[in-house]
Amino acid sequence: MVEPLERPLSSYIHTQFVTADENSSVAEAVKILQPKNVEIILVTSSSNEYYVGIVTDSDILEKVVMKGEDSDLISLKSIMSSPIKTLPSSSTVRQAIQLMRVHKIKHLPVTDSTNKEKIIGTVTLEYLAEAIRIAVIEKTFRSYRKIIREHYKPIFANVAIIMQFTGLLMIIPALLGTFWGEWQSSIGIYLAFVGMSLTGYIMNTLGEKSPLNLKQSSIVVVLSFVLLSLFGSLPYMYINPFWDGIDFFSLFAGSFLESTSGFTTTGLSTIIHPENLPESFSFYRSYTLWVGGLSFVYLVMALYYPETKLAGMRHLLGGGILRFKQLLSTISVIFAIYTAILILLFVIFGHINILDSISLSFGTLSSGGFVPTSTILNSVNSSTLIIIMGGMIIAALPFAFHFGIFSKEIEATKEIQEILVFIILITICIVLFLFIESSFSKNEWLSSIFHVISASTTTGFQFIDLSHISTSGKILLIVLMLIGGTAFSTAGGIKIARIILIFHKLINYKENTTTFYDKNHNHDNNHHNNSQPTFISSTAIQFRKRIKPFYKSNYKAKKLQKNSDKLSMSMVPLDKYKFHILSDKAFREAIFVVVLFILFTMVTAICIYYLNINTKNTNFINVIFETASSVSNTGLSAGITTMHLDSFSKLILSFNMIMGRFEIIAILYIFISKLRV
Repeated sequence: MVEPLERPLSSYIHTQFVTADENSSVAEAVKILQPKNVEIILVTSSSNEYYVGIVTDSDILEKVVMKGEDSDLISLKSIMSSPIKTLPSSSTVRQAIQLMRVHKIKHLPVTDSTNKEKIIGTVTLEYLAEAIRIAVIEKTFRSYRKIIREHYKPIFANVAIIMQFTGLLMIIPALLGTFWGEWQSSIGIYLAFVGMSLTGYIMNTLGEKSPLNLKQSSIVVVLSFVLLSLFGSLPYMYINPFWDGIDFFSLFAGSFLESTSGFTTTGLSTIIHPENLPESFSFYRSYTLWVGGLSFVYLVMALYYPETKLAGMRHLLGGGILRFKQLLSTISVIFAIYTAILILLFVIFGHINILDSISLSFGTLSSGGFVPTSTILNSVNSSTLIIIMGGMIIAALPFAFHFGIFSKEIEATKEIQEILVFIILITICIVLFLFIESSFSKNEWLSSIFHVISASTTTGFQFIDLSHISTSGKILLIVLMLIGGTAFSTAGGIKIARIILIFHKLINYKENTTTFYDKNHNHDNNHHNNSQPTFISSTAIQFRKRIKPFYKSNYKAKKLQKNSDKLSMSMVPLDKYKFHILSDKAFREAIFVVVLFILFTMVTAICIYYLNINTKNTNFINVIFETASSVSNTGLSAGITTMHLDSFSKLILSFNMIMGRFEIIAILYIFISKLRV
């Protein structure tokens, strides 16, 4: 791009100008100037057609009008500037400005580059200065426009798709409210529909549909959940299920908490008696769990991108990734079958009406935890609890496992290992909880098992007061909530897959360190004077990942690989091995997620504790329980999250829920470029 000052004058020429004889009067010249709407007159000689001078409107004003002279008696020759200063059209803007400054003129005739006697137009100092200013501004903002076009337009377009898709989904509960005549509920949901659809339309006009990189995908996911939670709070604000006379900020904080809890499938709620709400609105609450719980954000994004882009989102979702058709089958078909089965079981064995059964199924399979009525769960109705426990465990298993049950296209070997660890963990924790809470569990052992499964699957169904259990029992549930379910399921938390990955890496590191020590010790005994540096095997982590399928069923190949590992003992120095395992992206991110979950839990707990330090029954372990429940998208409560909780604390819990929904790591992808490599 040519600099503004180096551009040719031909780009800025005014081709309109007038000429007049040097003996013409000023009055005659003005009559020529006015219709043409120009500012200068080129004066020609009376003896020939050569230009001998120039008269500007400023010359006429200063030398004739201001002095009170008679314009009919004053000739152009007496007021013109002569000789004329000109430049050829091939000259640059810089040369023109310099010439005009030296001679203190504001108008410059421009000649033909091949014939310097022929004037083809004029330029003005004011016009050149304005053109340069505009060019500089364009140059300054060109990079920003490029950034917006390449980086943010795809984000706008994809968020627009999600908002419009969700807006359409909101029609279902809105129509139910209309059909049942529950106008307040339906109007509130219609507001959410209009808000989402309109925002989607506006962002679509600003956006440009194109593939996303990891940073852009992270921004889309974060922004989507924030916007969905904001617009999803409109029905709550319209209905006001809290208390009469509530101030606007408290109404917004409470509504945002409830909406965020729905779309993030947390299920944490301040509404004690949901049965007092309109039926269509109670359905809307569970419906938001279903919408958010089955990862529709990723599903909608997958509709517009090839499978490689979906696979590229592995870092956001965790665990194994299904191909698009498999994911679509799992979410839209398999989970629909599960939902229908659960509804039938609730109706037949739980004796629950059809609408509440649908809501309860949504809450179960989405790992949500909202209930349609406060009395629907109790220790007396054991059949309902058993059905829900089965549904919660199903929801916490990987999508790939569910697809593998109905299809032979994939082998969910890794998922089976993760599921076994998950089941073993639940079993051990049930035994521990029954032992820790022996006095409570003696009469209600089923309730104890139910709440342990509810915590481990991050579903959050609850019907006992957890603030009354022991500190040890709370800590056990906190650990379960933070660990969460399996990867790429509707469950939240750190995920079992990450725990397994960290365990394997650390064991691998320990074995290699031990191998190095034994070899180095023997080596030193035999070669005391050898000063060569000592090394250990790197175990070829990435290489093993590539060749693992090849060695799956070949014993000789496995043996050869084992011998190859022994021969590669001189690959990585001991002092470099720690860096080597930390350089593995999956391991590094797993560590980040674990640390961030614990950090968010503790920091937000401290904030909420000091915001409510003077509130009755505020116990620090209960606050930690609450923040762990929110950041893991569980929804169990130790009695802290109530309508009387201050608004800022509610917003903190909402923030935790959003962060936990995409496992916090997406925020790091947005701001830390090294993590995206």
